[in-house]
Amino acid sequence: MSKFAGRGFDKLWFWFCAPITLLLDLQTIYPKHWLAFTPLPALFEYSISLARDPILGGALSGSKEFNWLRYFLYLEGGFQLPCFAIGAWGLWRNDKRVYPLLLAYGASTATTLIPCLGAIFTATPTPPFTTREIVTLLSEYIPFLLIPLGMAVDMGVKLVRIVNVAQGRKRV
Repeated sequence: MSKFAGRGFDKLWFWFCAPITLLLDLQTIYPKHWLAFTPLPALFEYSISLARDPILGGALSGSKEFNWLRYFLYLEGGFQLPCFAIGAWGLWRNDKRVYPLLLAYGASTATTLIPCLGAIFTATPTPPFTTREIVTLLSEYIPFLLIPLGMAVDMGVKLVRIVNVAQGRKRV
């Protein structure tokens, strides 16, 4: 069977998400010497500047108000990224054994985005966000909520079907 077995959307997600996780999100938990003499801090600052991103800005500031985000970034690096890599490998090989892991990955990733969106909606920057900044922020964050949530639901449906088939065979 072909790689990713007709799951082109998943392939797109894996090619899109991994660089953002590695090159942007996890910068605040990397040791500082890893980033020295690289363009990554400039990329981070540029991303913040696109819409005065309160999430990335809060992560960079080290403010106690954003300690919750630091824990989510450790979760992203320590759990979600390995799940992501194993899940991509499993989908590449069309191995259904990764479905439970991808369900957990999708649910975990979507769950971490809800407080991030809450922080965006409750932020009170001076001056207030412009419509363009709000649209930019939502276009940056909403896909990272909806796509993993869709993946979790998709994997849940697939797992229910697999279990139903197995239970049907057991009754015979």
